[in-house]
Amino acid sequence: MRRSPQNREQFSDAEVDRVARTLGTAPLAAYTTPIVYPWAVQNFATRPMAARPSPQTGRLRLYVHIPFCHYHCTFCFYAVRTGAKRAEMERYVDALARELEWIRPGAALTQLVVGGGTPTALPPELLDRVLAAIVERTAPPAADACTLEASPDSLTAAHIRILQRRGIGGVSIGIESMDDAVLGTVHRRHTPAQGLAACRMAADAGLALNVDLIYGLPGQTEESFRRDLAAVAECGARTLCLYALRLNEKTPVAKQLSAADRLDLARLMRWRAFVTRAAAEVGYVQTRSYTYKRADSGPSWHERAVAASDGPRHELGIGMSARSQLDDVVYRNHDQCDVYMDRVEHGHSPVESVFELDVRDRKTQFIAASLGNGKALDRASYERTFGVSIDADFAALLERLRAAELVDDDNVCIVLTETGKLVYDRVLLCFYPDRATKWLHTWAARPRRAAATTQLER
Repeated sequence: MRRSPQNREQFSDAEVDRVARTLGTAPLAAYTTPIVYPWAVQNFATRPMAARPSPQTGRLRLYVHIPFCHYHCTFCFYAVRTGAKRAEMERYVDALARELEWIRPGAALTQLVVGGGTPTALPPELLDRVLAAIVERTAPPAADACTLEASPDSLTAAHIRILQRRGIGGVSIGIESMDDAVLGTVHRRHTPAQGLAACRMAADAGLALNVDLIYGLPGQTEESFRRDLAAVAECGARTLCLYALRLNEKTPVAKQLSAADRLDLARLMRWRAFVTRAAAEVGYVQTRSYTYKRADSGPSWHERAVAASDGPRHELGIGMSARSQLDDVVYRNHDQCDVYMDRVEHGHSPVESVFELDVRDRKTQFIAASLGNGKALDRASYERTFGVSIDADFAALLERLRAAELVDDDNVCIVLTETGKLVYDRVLLCFYPDRATKWLHTWAARPRRAAATTQLER
């Protein structure tokens, strides 16, 4: 009998072994969350200054990367820049404004995300220049489709006023933990009090507040995570992103974790079952694989973002390391700040590498946007899109997943079961094309400073 959501936090060795055998030889991890394909597989072709076409669509999502941070967390493997002086920040902001010229004037945006790094590490007036350049070049979406990332130690009242003036309706604050001891293990420099104050300031200003929390951190317990959830709920968070700790070869935190502390399959399943139940206890329901919203609220920005991604992918990323997908090509900007700025200043493309999607890659993106996101995979939609049934592509795998009670299938839609949701990322990796799987196995086997990763988020 399948476990109900209320009693599925303990799993026998036989159950875990059954799941592990069903997942088979699929990679244990991806470079980043497997949902973001092909970004999760870094086998891009190097093509310095490759021509990137100007988006010619009315369904354009814009991501703006601000790399600056006040410090480097030990779990972070993103393209960030610490210790930057004001002159470098000003130069970078000017480069962003120039790169925005790739967009035709007045282009309508379906979604705007300003991330990083830490956008609020910019002084308020420089952040205002970034947002002003976006507003002047594009037709931004409604405020509730615009989100900016922030940290508790950098967000100020002046930043909040700028967001309100420029039509940014949401702020996502990376709290990660409300436990002083846990924060110290990953070199977070904000205090729990600062975290709570930042959340209240954003919520009191009427912004749609999202809070990021991580589970599986060194020294963390289920009880401390439960307290974290209660604290951010009380502060008025409308949505939550609850991530498993992800280890990468660049993350020093990997050296801190003993084998007993790592999230092997059994621990990962237990944590995720606990997190879902604990979130429900403070009034949140799961909307995607790792996102939650208040049960009494309307559609979250996470859900609107998924809806906006239906149809052809047209996403422009500006800034160092940012990626763009225009039709069937993914472009990645150079990940060194000086090189990025120099290219843009001289009128060159900032692109450093590309990934040309074939039909197998597009099928992976389709499955990632549905099953990988904790949503139903519509069989008819798959067949309309690719001219072939999903059974023709994955019959044996689907049968294996059904037999192990990881998916349910009524011949109309395929959905993850409650147990399947606990290993959604591992299930998605089973659908990856051979070239991606081969790259990930090779990547995982490479000697590295940190031990091999088994986590699949963050």
